[in-house]
Amino acid sequence: MRAFLAAITFTLLLASTQVSARQRHDYHHHHHSTRDEARGRPSACAGIPWCGCWLRHHLGLADVRLNRAIAWARIGSPASAPAAGIVAVWRHHVGLITENLGGGMIRILSGNDGGAVRERAISTRALGGVVAYRKV
Repeated sequence: MRAFLAAITFTLLLASTQVSARQRHDYHHHHHSTRDEARGRPSACAGIPWCGCWLRHHLGLADVRLNRAIAWARIGSPASAPAAGIVAVWRHHVGLITENLGGGMIRILSGNDGGAVRERAISTRALGGVVAYRKV
């Protein structure tokens, strides 16, 4: 349910800022971070690899074990395929799927992606391949 609400919030934010979902952009999440933190590592994630930490804060989850990307492979319930609102887990990265582009390509929103919070298309085979899809 939280992933569904996060996906709806994300879609509404994109529409309100008139940013194309197909363009690379910085994401501003007004509930869990300051404006400066939205462009990079949240202060709560200082000193650690932060993709898991950012997603945890983005979804409003308190479990600090989720700071590690691979820990997301055990949260929620399994999803059989990539879809908007599903969490994609790699061994060392995690992100929220915003669109299944087909042909093994998905669009994800994630932290610590090139040192920033961004949305981009990525192959499900990249980074050693997706190890889990989770409904959170």
